[in-house]
Amino acid sequence: MSGKKQYISRRKFLLVSGVSVVGGILAACAPAATPAPTQAPQPTQAPQATQAAQPTQAATSTATAAPKPTDVPAPTVAPTAAAMGELVYIYTNFVGIPKDQAAVQEALNKLTMERINSKIILTNLEFGAFNDKIQLMSAGGEKYDLAYTASWVNDYVKNVTNGVFVELDDLLKNKAPNYWKSMPATTWNGARVKGKLYAGINQQIFYSSSGFVMNKAAAEKYKVDLTKYNSWTDLEPLVAQIKKAENIRPMAGGSEMIAGDQMGYGAIDGGVPFVWAKADDPNATPEFSMSLPAYKDTWDLVKRWQDAGYLPADITKFDQEVANLHDHKAVIKTEPAVKPKGEAEFTLRYGGEVVQKLLVTKPFIGGVLGTLTGVSRTGNPEKSVEWLELVNNDKPTYNLLCFGIEGKHWNWKDKATGVIAQIKDSGYDPTTDWMFGNQFNAYYRNESAVGGWDETKKNNDAAIPFPTMGFAFDREPVKNQVAAVTAVLAEYTPLGAKGQTSKALDKALADAKGAGLDDVIAEMTKQIAAWKASS
Repeated sequence: MSGKKQYISRRKFLLVSGVSVVGGILAACAPAATPAPTQAPQPTQAPQATQAAQPTQAATSTATAAPKPTDVPAPTVAPTAAAMGELVYIYTNFVGIPKDQAAVQEALNKLTMERINSKIILTNLEFGAFNDKIQLMSAGGEKYDLAYTASWVNDYVKNVTNGVFVELDDLLKNKAPNYWKSMPATTWNGARVKGKLYAGINQQIFYSSSGFVMNKAAAEKYKVDLTKYNSWTDLEPLVAQIKKAENIRPMAGGSEMIAGDQMGYGAIDGGVPFVWAKADDPNATPEFSMSLPAYKDTWDLVKRWQDAGYLPADITKFDQEVANLHDHKAVIKTEPAVKPKGEAEFTLRYGGEVVQKLLVTKPFIGGVLGTLTGVSRTGNPEKSVEWLELVNNDKPTYNLLCFGIEGKHWNWKDKATGVIAQIKDSGYDPTTDWMFGNQFNAYYRNESAVGGWDETKKNNDAAIPFPTMGFAFDREPVKNQVAAVTAVLAEYTPLGAKGQTSKALDKALADAKGAGLDDVIAEMTKQIAAWKASS
């Protein structure tokens, strides 16, 4: 594999960091209410979290639960007047604390003092410890101002429930007017909990966008016309041809092939990935995903491809799939986020030029909870929201945080189009633009990506909202049933079921019902009805 450093998108970050986004495309296509603590993903956004149709496997978490709002202790250290001019910003990334973080913070504060008369204290916690540390800080009432929060780590909805974050509706409108106007109301609604906002949304690709990428040389060799491929079934003659001619498994892996968004469905709650709703169903009727005809048809297609040697017979890890592409042992890779001008990013990641194809016919925005910035009740909410206005609108500030200092960490490659060249081993390259603010203000890492941000923003705004945008499922009444159903369904994945046909799903339904599936669906139906009645 190439030793070149890869840009880490949110969804890939989830994959390589070990947070489960199983059910990814399903879950990422819906506003995820509180998922099980620190889940164990398979890849990107994203992270998305945003992929296979199997149930999410929750990893254990030793974090101390945050206290209820009435029990929250006073801040450990009461903010002084002097301290109010400093904003403590807590976040994480996959590459660890950059060597030059202090230098970047110093440069950043020259801008922030000029623009909002405040300094920003960058507090980068190592990813493996981030969830536990930030939850302990919040539980103890420790003073900080801003923190990265999401549906998959430092659980946003749970933080809101426990009184960790402050309500932002009026503050955003008054202190961050340009940021507020940068997204339509339907997008902001996706971050509401019981009708209120408690975090700023970090803009990135939000709409459902799964599909595949293919090695460009192979596509040219086999005269591939991408307009003819709109489903995995359409792809079957091509993979058969490649298998016969090359004697390789054309597909790098297949665990992401059953994608809800390709069927017009999304998970209502990312922590309950076996219950879906149709994207164009205004009633958001909860359905058991594995009983859907399209689910069963794709399951059988995966089984057929396994038997024919078009894809591996077992679940493959993301790193192995990447290695197969680098080593030319495969030429096609499933992708949870096929985005405008995404070829440049995928080319770097997979070791050769690629073409890409979106397989979602009617993109929808399912969730925005994959990347947020919460404002702590222990800090300075007004100044914190001024920071959100700045980092989401001021390109020099945002890009300094994302890429570091010009001339020290990067140089212009083409200033007119916003393309930069990062300096190798420069000491600062966190690779997580999607975590800091509006990614559409980011510089481009490659000339071929120019224009991609504008196109992605346009697609975000045009996508239809998922019918439960803004709904947060309270799992407490059925938490035992959710855990039991998740456990019994763990073996029912197209690859994990050892090549069984979709007839295995009849038993999956019976097992799920025995574990409490009907209770989960009934409770979700009741809560959705109450939410709609109060909206």
